[in-house]
Amino acid sequence: MTALHIVQGGIENGDKTWIEKAARNGLDTSSWIAPKHAIPGDDVVMYVSGYGFFATATIKSEPKPRDDWPNRYGAGLTTIELIEPAISLAAIIRHVPSLTWANYPRSITTPDSSVAVQIRKLIQNRRTTRTPDLDEASLSGANIDELRHVALLSVKPTAPAKERKMVYRARSIAIKLYVLRRANGICEGCGGSAPFHKADGTPYLEPHHTHQLSDDGPDHPAHVIALCPNCHRRTHHAKDATAFNTSLIKKLLKIEPHI
Repeated sequence: MTALHIVQGGIENGDKTWIEKAARNGLDTSSWIAPKHAIPGDDVVMYVSGYGFFATATIKSEPKPRDDWPNRYGAGLTTIELIEPAISLAAIIRHVPSLTWANYPRSITTPDSSVAVQIRKLIQNRRTTRTPDLDEASLSGANIDELRHVALLSVKPTAPAKERKMVYRARSIAIKLYVLRRANGICEGCGGSAPFHKADGTPYLEPHHTHQLSDDGPDHPAHVIALCPNCHRRTHHAKDATAFNTSLIKKLLKIEPHI
């Protein structure tokens, strides 16, 4: 069976952006950090911190020592394909519990064949359904791409009531979590930092709906903005509440275009 290797990609160093570009334009790379024992034809899963399993690729050349990184080897990669939305670390741990690497994903690794089968199955399922788990516990550990995908889910009016209720609830949860993740600790109203951090270490901001919720479904991310408590109170109680809320709607047109 073809081996499967998990390799790393960063965000600030430009890896994530390059992977997206490579997938869109069919680009290859001549040297990506890979296990010394990898061989051409092996499968690769590219992991990006904060996103999870981000893309797949194939080893195209024998690994060679990297001049810029002692004791590391680089191999060429080809057929780079995004996993959309990327599979969060929480989902990886939940669906492939035997992948102990996921407890501290800071290095490259080659899972044994039985674990590799589970990883391939997880990736194939994500590519088929494009939808993460919809329960509240799962959404709390989802990455920002997963949250946005769930926030935009739709369900046919003819779907069973149980399914419609599940999607409605999942969307409501995902929208709030997505908006807070999108803000990244900065009030989208005044531009100031969150006033404090919660017990779990996340910055405290409050989601605000700039439009009244309709009766037939949850709101859209383009109608919800993350505010500090002061700005949130301003939207409800200030003398200029209406004008301020209108200004937030205009800001959201740039932050989150309605698609």
